[in-house]
Amino acid sequence: MAFFNNSPAEMAFLEAGPIFHLYTKGLETDVLFYSDQERSIALNYMAIACYETGCILLAFAIMTNHFHFLLLGEREQVAEFYERFLQLLKNYYSHHGRSLPASSLEPGLTPIEDVKHFRTELAYVIRNAFVVNPDVNVFADPWSSGNLYFNPLLVREGLPASALKGRALREFTKSRIITSVDLRIHIKDGVAQPWSFVDYKKAESFYDNARQFVNSVLKNVEAQVETSLRYGEDPALNDDEMWPIVFGLCRDKFKADRPALLSPEDKKQLAIQLKNRYRSSNKQLARLLGLPLKEVDAMYPLSGKAQNR
Repeated sequence: MAFFNNSPAEMAFLEAGPIFHLYTKGLETDVLFYSDQERSIALNYMAIACYETGCILLAFAIMTNHFHFLLLGEREQVAEFYERFLQLLKNYYSHHGRSLPASSLEPGLTPIEDVKHFRTELAYVIRNAFVVNPDVNVFADPWSSGNLYFNPLLVREGLPASALKGRALREFTKSRIITSVDLRIHIKDGVAQPWSFVDYKKAESFYDNARQFVNSVLKNVEAQVETSLRYGEDPALNDDEMWPIVFGLCRDKFKADRPALLSPEDKKQLAIQLKNRYRSSNKQLARLLGLPLKEVDAMYPLSGKAQNR
């Protein structure tokens, strides 16, 4: 079959093979990692699971209570990667007198349909911590792969795993059973370096250029909302991201240029749309629409979660 109208990025995607977004649901899981040290252990196990199963990791996010992985491989291979990763974590926690909430770590699996879908899913994965924590830089988060792509300043440092012997190997794996790890893994301060086990160059090939990558992460807000809702998560859009949506709804639904020109009743109707679709907090609704907070609180009694935004 010829693909005469496909760009090089689209062709690269079509030739790559099956890609899946494997994830667990944060809303259903208690805290898994209580420290950066524990999340570092998760990075080490990701690296081991990748090379042991031959599954190609294209993107990841390790949150405090859930995971996101973009994986290239057959469905069975992807399942094998997650089973190995989870088994390593279970062994670690069992050794430390803890247990993983296995029932809530059942993975969801979304097949990636085309290159546009891939870009949306990758943006969603690396934005995960960014939408929860305003102090996170989506392109510099140590617990996701966002800093790898199109980064001319990326430092590829660390010792190859072949340097690990005896106690150093046991410290890296937190295991006496694992006697060796793949030599392609590079380690710094006891932590597997993501550049050595994430195929970020393959992921880059699915974009025309760096600008397209950055725009897909920062500007494609509607797609991010759709993805968040599909996975049962909170879109958590900040005011800067919400303003274009608010102005667009003003024009499309109420034929007004801005919220200040809406009638009180129209503002309430717009507030309902923003709450139902974008899950805006009461405080955010009051700010965006110029409504008294008491009025919004009367429509939607405040929850603890809403008060934080």
